Amino acid sequence: IDTMHFVRSGSRAADLAAVDPELIGYVQISDAPLQPTVTNYMEEAVFERMVPGEGELPLREILVALPAGVVIGLEVPMRDLAEAGVGPQDRLRRCVEGARGLLAG
Repeated sequence: IDTMHFVRSGSRAADLAAVDPELIGYVQISDAPLQPTVTNYMEEAVFERMVPGEGELPLREILVALPAGVVIGLEVPMRDLAEAGVGPQDRLRRCVEGARGLLAG
């Protein structure tokens, strides 16, 4: 499950309850506005995501609805920051801190 595509497709956290937990093997966490802000959806999906907790996706609700033990990863490409000179460690630090805050909440 990719949180951006999941929410933007019209799915809700409550919809996860109807899914056989055996079918959910991996979840990619990123954040985004509810409505696309980039005209090319794939451009946003592949190159510009937001740090977990900085957008509008209902990430906490999604995490609560997931089966126990599911693997959670981060998918937060930030090409604009990379091109602006922000190094990979600084970009990664923001993502990890955002995810930790989300999981702690």
